[in-house]
Amino acid sequence: MAEPLESPAPPTSPVRAGLIARWRARSAIYSPAVWALMIALDVLPWPWGEDIVAHLFGATGLLRRDRRQRALAWARQQPDRSAWRLAHALCAFLGRWAARSKLLGLREPDDLRRHLVVEGEERLDAGGAGVILLAFHIGPPNADIALKVLGRRVTSVVWGRRDQPGWWGPPWRSLFASNPDLVASGNPDRWLRVLYQARRILLDGGIVYLMADGAGRELAHLPLPGGPVIVRAGWFNLQRHTGARVLPILTHAEGRRQVITIHPELPMGEADPAEGRPRWQDAIASLLADYVRRFPEQCFGLAFRPWGRAAEPGFTAPQV
Repeated sequence: MAEPLESPAPPTSPVRAGLIARWRARSAIYSPAVWALMIALDVLPWPWGEDIVAHLFGATGLLRRDRRQRALAWARQQPDRSAWRLAHALCAFLGRWAARSKLLGLREPDDLRRHLVVEGEERLDAGGAGVILLAFHIGPPNADIALKVLGRRVTSVVWGRRDQPGWWGPPWRSLFASNPDLVASGNPDRWLRVLYQARRILLDGGIVYLMADGAGRELAHLPLPGGPVIVRAGWFNLQRHTGARVLPILTHAEGRRQVITIHPELPMGEADPAEGRPRWQDAIASLLADYVRRFPEQCFGLAFRPWGRAAEPGFTAPQV
């Protein structure tokens, strides 16, 4: 007697499969509720979902005691600002950052390209040496992705996991496949290998993007209103072993536009004879102080201090 045939598994709809993939790709820094919300809002055209997340974070941020205390402590350090109003704007910007980090509602690179402005891009082409783009946990995320969208071959050095194939659609996956990141996946041993790969890219004249206040041992503390910025040693060691030019890169939001500014090269080989301190520290501190003065509501990585430390080995980032 023939064995009865097993019933085939019901086919999974593309929509259901996509939702499952997105849920499985969730990041530890987002609470399940926030992750589910962003999955739902991603169906909306940009910037509707991003605006909704920003408004929700602004409304709920001041209700959460820990976040309210951090936001107000930061706001009270900024002169000529209403503390409560600035604290609300800071919480709202954290929501906008969360949405933009997932490219919420941005279906393809062209959707982002239309809202980008780059100042100082010509500095990338000055000289034949490799370039280290030195970024910080302030302002909108993904300045490196923005440069890739604009046609620049930029290799991003990433401590944690960012590539989320279950989230981003084919146009984005194609962009990342042609211009991949170097990802340590939260592994300190892997971090050393990633830096070695970045060294090779710089020696070949390429562009490497990494966070000054990201992973690695402490190198310097730069004073700012509300607390110091801890600069890490990864980029410094890369520069020392390659002679690459170091260009600070800062980004801020102006309405719907994201403005990316590539600043002049840091004076890596020079020291202040009076202070006995490298001039690059003064240059970075000056840039950050000016940024804080102009855009205090976009300094989430400084106000919510653990965010600025989220890339440290052994550190568990708080959920949002």
